[in-house]
Amino acid sequence: MPRVAFTAKTRKYLGSLDAVESVTQYRICYSKEFRDDCMRRYAEGGSPAAIFREAGLDPKIIGYKRVERCIARWKAENAGKAAETAVENSENQGE
Repeated sequence: MPRVAFTAKTRKYLGSLDAVESVTQYRICYSKEFRDDCMRRYAEGGSPAAIFREAGLDPKIIGYKRVERCIARWKAENAGKAAETAVENSENQGE
């Protein structure tokens, strides 16, 4: 499936949102605050589509697959950070 570019109008809209740090023709970089809030709300049982929609990032505009991949990527990043912290904690206890 080919990538679909954001129009200039869509990029301008997305760039105006607090949840968005920057936008290019094909990519959206989200603010750390949005990522953290999104994952907290997701962990509490929130719907990814609803969380994005409430931030002005309607999945109809950015694509449902983009929402799914963001959640999956952020979950993996958080799991990696948790594993690193656990290793560091166990190493510090051995000192």
